[in-house]
Amino acid sequence: MSGELDGTLLKVFVAIIECQGFSAAAERLHKTQSTVSQSLQRLEDIVGTPLIRRTSRSVGLTPSGETFLIYARQILKLHSEAVSAAQLPNQQVCIHLGMPEDYAEYCLGGMLKDFQTQFTQVRPDVCCEMSTALVGRLQRGELNLVLGVEHAGLQAGEYLCDEPLVWVAAPSWSCVGRQSVPLAVYAEGCAFRANAVQALAQSGRSWQVVYTSQSPRGIAIAIEQGLSVGVMARRLVPPDWQILDERQGFPPIAPARLMFWRSAGCQVPEVDALVEILRRQLGHSGHLGGQRLGSLSMGHALQQ
Repeated sequence: MSGELDGTLLKVFVAIIECQGFSAAAERLHKTQSTVSQSLQRLEDIVGTPLIRRTSRSVGLTPSGETFLIYARQILKLHSEAVSAAQLPNQQVCIHLGMPEDYAEYCLGGMLKDFQTQFTQVRPDVCCEMSTALVGRLQRGELNLVLGVEHAGLQAGEYLCDEPLVWVAAPSWSCVGRQSVPLAVYAEGCAFRANAVQALAQSGRSWQVVYTSQSPRGIAIAIEQGLSVGVMARRLVPPDWQILDERQGFPPIAPARLMFWRSAGCQVPEVDALVEILRRQLGHSGHLGGQRLGSLSMGHALQQ
């Protein structure tokens, strides 16, 4: 091995693996793809052995790379902890967290209270968007941690729990005389929508999408009019709504998966604490009676 390990080179190496490619890593790190390739080559020259196995379709770790990845993450974690420890007595630290609006409404109040009891000088900055958009922000370096729903094509995350999904409707809605299910759902690509439509297709029941929105509140308004049916995580269902099941002709829906995504090298105590708090609040499937914040502003990032 010749030369000294550079933290920037380690971040490039970790980003390539976590983003599963050079172009995605370049986007996350705000570098060109050629710079990322050159940085990896420099790191491999310093270490003295290939770390990543490249093909035309994918990247993977060599045996040496698997071992080196463990140490690279530990070094980056210690680096972040050292910087955080030096800054905390002098200035407020900001942790950037992303989560979908409906989950923020469900658990944000309790999460902030528990977190700020432990870290009085740390300011959480919470951004609310769809899970896919939030993971994109994390890849661009805008967020430190994302809580979201697993979608096809997203980078691998850290599993939290399965999330049972149910059919929901307003108290006044009735299936009598209806041949086709009128759906109020998120736009194409939503995991909840995909699982619900698949369940209807497999059961042979017809459906029609009558309303779409990017906002949980927009979906809720459509359902509350009593003219459409939605799909929702069981724990998020308002207490006065109907949950529809096979007795009304609605098939079971495959559960979604709640996940965490962390930015490269962001293994600091504040982020670890947020993960543990969210695990306690959300880590069990089903309706757990979480606090719902009626005053939460929908469709906007929350700036603390």
